[in-house]
Amino acid sequence: MITLEQLNRMSVDEFVAALGGIFEHSPWVAQRAAAARPFISREDLHAAMCSAVAAATADEQLALIRAHPELAGRAAIRNELTQHSIREQRGAKLDECSAEEFAQLQTMNAAYNARFGFPFVLAVRGHDRQSILAAFAQRLQHEVDHERTTALRQIERIAAFRLADTISAPLGAQIMAMHEQLARFSDDENNLTCAYLTAAHRATAAAIRDYMLGAGLDTHIDAVGNVVGRWRSGIAGAKTLITGSHYDTVIDAGKYDGRLGILLPIVVALDLRQRGLHLPFDLEIIAFAEEEGVRFKSTFLGSSAVAGSFDARVLDSIDADGVTMREAMREAGFDTDAIKDIARDPATLAGYVEVHIEQGPVLLDANRALGVVTSIAGSVRKLVSIRGVAGHAGTVPMPLRRDAAAAAAEIVLAVERRCAIAPGLVGTVGRLHVPNGAINVIPGECELSIDIRADEDALRDAAVADVLAQIEQIGARRQVQINIRRVLEAACAPCAPTLQSQWSAAIARITGDNKPLHLPSGAGHDAMKMASICAIGMLFVRCGNGGISHNPLETLSADDADIAARVFSDFLLHFKADT
Repeated sequence: MITLEQLNRMSVDEFVAALGGIFEHSPWVAQRAAAARPFISREDLHAAMCSAVAAATADEQLALIRAHPELAGRAAIRNELTQHSIREQRGAKLDECSAEEFAQLQTMNAAYNARFGFPFVLAVRGHDRQSILAAFAQRLQHEVDHERTTALRQIERIAAFRLADTISAPLGAQIMAMHEQLARFSDDENNLTCAYLTAAHRATAAAIRDYMLGAGLDTHIDAVGNVVGRWRSGIAGAKTLITGSHYDTVIDAGKYDGRLGILLPIVVALDLRQRGLHLPFDLEIIAFAEEEGVRFKSTFLGSSAVAGSFDARVLDSIDADGVTMREAMREAGFDTDAIKDIARDPATLAGYVEVHIEQGPVLLDANRALGVVTSIAGSVRKLVSIRGVAGHAGTVPMPLRRDAAAAAAEIVLAVERRCAIAPGLVGTVGRLHVPNGAINVIPGECELSIDIRADEDALRDAAVADVLAQIEQIGARRQVQINIRRVLEAACAPCAPTLQSQWSAAIARITGDNKPLHLPSGAGHDAMKMASICAIGMLFVRCGNGGISHNPLETLSADDADIAARVFSDFLLHFKADT
């Protein structure tokens, strides 16, 4: 392996000698990219090399495409492939073609070259012989300009994989760069929004899949859109430790909520593999497709499928455009009948761990980079509809009013008072709406939400009961009709004491802090669903800006990402399943 620090110190000739083969038989790409040093991440280096290709002449780009060998073609037969190409084609088992498959590839190579004037280029990592043949057949239908562009994009993917095989980079900088790349895919051109199965969501999944492939993981996208990467131990009967988080976002989101728990483990897995280390258990990284519920109001969709608690009724949920989830999934190529097969067998699992930004100010205020999560708060969410009587703002005396908004105001204060009396208990009215409200009309209707959470179910449930009793009293006294609908009821999910201890030990070994901060999570996480099938543990990472989250101002430092990655790596190397 070559480090980025070494690359940054090399002469131009040394730099070209080290990276000349990243773009097949085209050392000019590395030569032109050398001027962009210093690089702080592999993504930074890759972007500079791709920029050199983009700035090249059309003839240079065509020569680059033509520098690539045919798949299972003449160069392979004559043993003239570069070492990179040999590994790639062997990885797709092209050296194991049957006579029929070999003949098909030769026929398609000839047809493609005759049609386009250059060889078929495909980043074969993650492919097998059948999917390669399918890609051949599909791309033979394209126009020449389209295929030139496609070939260059595939060459960029090949280069990214080769850099992951060749270059080691600082963990924190690498994690931050990957977050920046994913943030480019958004449903909103001004802010980050990534809702389930939109074009941005699918592009994000494809990028995460490439990161996993680059880390050497066996990778697939399942029937709900979870991106799954597995590092196999090779030990018969070995259990699986699952880690991960979600890659969808809220509207106008921050870059790190959820995604840190995907990208950090990928970076750590690649680093461990680059260092020649092995784990005595299988490691599975899952990028859960949906947790926030923005498009279809279907929270924890990805993790519920893995936990075996997927509710098929959500397939009939409808988005703002009248599209059902079932239709969206089929359009994305997913087989809804296969969702049941996603569920993991608890007997095969060693546990589930999740790395997540804190989404709060506790670590920041304590000046700690990391914290061990003790429990994930259970949540009860309700929607409240109030119907009074609309009237003229100037003619109805105050004692005779049946004001829906005034009743709502009392409910808001009742939630605040009741949930302020016990540590660990919180209550929020996050939505408050007067339909068709006017400045000179007494509100006849009002709608609001109630969200009550605590790290103990009994504490939360007592508060909910008291608030509901007060709502009934408010409705009777103000003579308004109140309807309450349950939206969500999630039990508290305690983190396993053994996993808490292992996180604490890893923090102590890496940072020297022998008394790491332990704290509950007030926010919900995919770990809550996973708790139904295995022991769970969570590591919180400090976020800045007062701990703000679900907001474009959400921040994470490269230094904290680096510390978290080193702690996670140490945790894996010392991990023992709770028996």
